[in-house]
Amino acid sequence: MGCVRRTVFLAALLSTSFGRQSFAIAALIAHDDFAYVGVGSDLHGNGGGFGFADSWSGNTSYNIASGSLNSPRDPLPLVGNSVSGVAYGDNRGIDRTLSVPLGVEGTSAYVSFVMQPQGILNQGAYNGWFGLALRGSTDIVVGMGSFSGNKYGLEVGFEQALTSTIAVVGKPVFCVLRIDFTEGVDPVYLYMNPQPGAAEPSAATASLINLNVNFVNRVSLTGPGGSAFDAIRIGTTFADVAPATSDFDGDGDVDGDDLALWRTGFGTAGAATAGDGDADADGNVDGRDFLIWQRQFGFDLTPGTITAVPEPGRGGPLILGLAIAGSALRRRAGARAYMDGRSGALC
Repeated sequence: MGCVRRTVFLAALLSTSFGRQSFAIAALIAHDDFAYVGVGSDLHGNGGGFGFADSWSGNTSYNIASGSLNSPRDPLPLVGNSVSGVAYGDNRGIDRTLSVPLGVEGTSAYVSFVMQPQGILNQGAYNGWFGLALRGSTDIVVGMGSFSGNKYGLEVGFEQALTSTIAVVGKPVFCVLRIDFTEGVDPVYLYMNPQPGAAEPSAATASLINLNVNFVNRVSLTGPGGSAFDAIRIGTTFADVAPATSDFDGDGDVDGDDLALWRTGFGTAGAATAGDGDADADGNVDGRDFLIWQRQFGFDLTPGTITAVPEPGRGGPLILGLAIAGSALRRRAGARAYMDGRSGALC
């Protein structure tokens, strides 16, 4: 009976601490976490992940780096390894072709990735510019340009738009691109460090309009500046590429059922999965995962709805204590159920 009272109290507390929020999600088109063996070896020839027609091919100065980049936003789980390239004496690039090109009229595509400068800023040819490019009918590039004042920017064709975000060596940024393919103009939006698991921002950090973004068929890491990249995701919604991670039961929302899975899995160390309540993909189920669940509680992943991000309530620490206590009690009882790689543009 005491266990029932605790459950009822917890549910009541949750209902007063959070408002229900919702946003859209579908499925990833392509994804590469760079989970490759052979740390220190060339990225060239590796072809993991999914949604690509071939392996990475091109300049051999991009190497597999040990571990993921540090997450610039919480919660943004990063797994596998990353890719790093030292400063280089000329323009360079390494490409991968998508299995299905982007660009069907009337659709949108979202691309997210993590990027950071390495070594010494501006070292390398052409003032050490670097970025990630989407190549096709018109190149789209996000990165630090040759003469951008070390600011990150967006380039579509020959048009450029700078952000206020300064590139800092060793400091990663989380970038999300949105491309709307229309019969006429094709707007491109860049969001810098948006909140994963939240609604799509209402305003872009930078945006450009082009008449010729008809298709995109390749992803390219490019530029002679020292740089590192991680976690490339391509989808059809913002939620695909900046996802909520606390839908542990995979039923399309973040609710009390997901909390129940976290409570059951609490204390699992080393080999936990999302189904156990591991929201940050570190292999453990602990208080950090609860705090991520708390932030995302109420998210409805049903396609077609978008609202704002819920703010964590002041009752969060109390709820965490109650949840951990409840989990411990059950365990005691035994209940464990800008840039163009050819010309160095954006300069």
